[in-house]
Amino acid sequence: MDLGIAGKVALISGGSRGMGRRAGEVLANEGCGVGIVALESDKESIDDTVDAIRAQGGNAVGVVGNMTVKDDIQRAVEACRSALGPPDILVANVNGPPPGDFDDVTDEQFETAVREMTLSLVYLLRETAPHMKRSRWGRVINMNSIGAKEPTQFPGHVLVNTGRAAAVALAKSLSNEFAQFGITVNSIGTGFIGTDRMYSYWDRMSAQTGRSRDELLKVVTDTIPAGRVGEVDEMAGTIAFLCSSQGGYINGEFINVDGGWHRSAW
Repeated sequence: MDLGIAGKVALISGGSRGMGRRAGEVLANEGCGVGIVALESDKESIDDTVDAIRAQGGNAVGVVGNMTVKDDIQRAVEACRSALGPPDILVANVNGPPPGDFDDVTDEQFETAVREMTLSLVYLLRETAPHMKRSRWGRVINMNSIGAKEPTQFPGHVLVNTGRAAAVALAKSLSNEFAQFGITVNSIGTGFIGTDRMYSYWDRMSAQTGRSRDELLKVVTDTIPAGRVGEVDEMAGTIAFLCSSQGGYINGEFINVDGGWHRSAW
């Protein structure tokens, strides 16, 4: 299936590992130039991702930067623009705050969560939306969490649930404003996807509780109708379709990729 996005430029934050990396590979295979952005600590995996895309005949550039910091966002977008052209597609994917219940976290952590989850999207679109409006085409994917729609009780995620929900409201507001320019803005409710980062989280929980990772994770998978964690390819496929020409009438949505974990009818 031709997604109709050959020649577009995609900027993917958190693009050197897991879901972000696989999405970059899929979009590159569809003919997009891909800017892979990740933290300095991930420089080796950035290079590896770019090399892998190029080895498959794709066009990619790697950029080091923290996509929750305004100056880094500006620098990353400029680096992508210089190497590939201005981004037409954004996959906004940043790390979430640490777990904890209300009494376990500080006011400063609440402020950081909102800045990292929500204001980072504001900063990114300040740098990229003008081009999309001029070209009258754009795709914005806000990588979010299932906790934004149905806040989780286990494990305690009050910071994630708060910061992510604000980002969903922002994305919905922007979809209303940007639709006239041919730009779609959608959020993905990420379920329990089998990435190294997800498993490392449960390893930390195992160390803290003295219970095995499999035992802890089974508490979650037992509540998922699919009975398992998701695969990276399943997430990448969703991202790619939302970026496609065929996905152009899907706008302002919060799309769960969670194996049926949410129980609501809408």
